[in-house]
Amino acid sequence: MWFERLHPEVMCATEDGLEQRAFYGPTGRMEFVGPVGMGSLEPYAHDKPVMKKLWDMTEKAAGLSWSL
Repeated sequence: MWFERLHPEVMCATEDGLEQRAFYGPTGRMEFVGPVGMGSLEPYAHDKPVMKKLWDMTEKAAGLSWSL
């Protein structure tokens, strides 16, 4: 679809067969521009303690708490 190139969040919400725990966004120069596709993730993006710390900081900053 034409809008997939413009909005990665729309693509991720509507496309079948996308890989979980992956980054989808621009695939061009330094992943800032270009068509939407699977990008690269740094190894720490899958680091459980880092993910938990980020989630905790996000909840605190938002003033909300979600039970997962």
